[in-house]
Amino acid sequence: METILFRDIWLDDSEDALLAFIVGKSILDDDEDLNMIHRMAKDAMSIASPKAVCCIAEITARSSDWIEIEGIRITSPLVMHNLENTHRVFPYIATCGTELEAWSHNFSDPLEQYWADQVKLFYLGKIRSYMSDQIRKRFFPVGHMSSMNPGSLKEWPLTQQAVLFRILGNGAEDIGVALTDSFLMLPSKSSSGFFFSSKEAYENCQFCPILNCPGRRAPYKE
Repeated sequence: METILFRDIWLDDSEDALLAFIVGKSILDDDEDLNMIHRMAKDAMSIASPKAVCCIAEITARSSDWIEIEGIRITSPLVMHNLENTHRVFPYIATCGTELEAWSHNFSDPLEQYWADQVKLFYLGKIRSYMSDQIRKRFFPVGHMSSMNPGSLKEWPLTQQAVLFRILGNGAEDIGVALTDSFLMLPSKSSSGFFFSSKEAYENCQFCPILNCPGRRAPYKE
């Protein structure tokens, strides 16, 4: 099973782009707040090291009740349906990085904590987008590369994060990501899932009603 690490990657993280993401649609006219955001952005850019890991995993067996990926069984009907016409998947974990996670703990003011979270989301989005582009170019030059992740829909619950971690072996440890007893990931701004080939493009976002989610990648289908 081939594992691909994405770290020490140069990302287009201009200060203007980061500042725009932190502020969002808010209107800030307080000089103290603006100065603080600029300082936070500069500090974050100097230490940011987002990372990702992805592997090429074979679908090793399947039945009407389950599917096995590298010998690890999944019983989700949604996963079984989405993977019925493919023989491999690309499990992944992406993270803002332990460096930004540690940095974010320096802030106790609620507003500054929010800005720090926005910084981490920005870099998570950057590394996930980079990883997705690289996987698409290498393995999906034609056709659809779809994505799904545990926890977004009840048909594939958050507890299934543990399955992805098992499939990836030491991959999570290699990029500094750990799974808690409640199946949440640390650093807090991390994401997991897998890419796969499909006849039509698929994203969990299509069936998730949280319309203002910053991680939305597809329109909601009512």
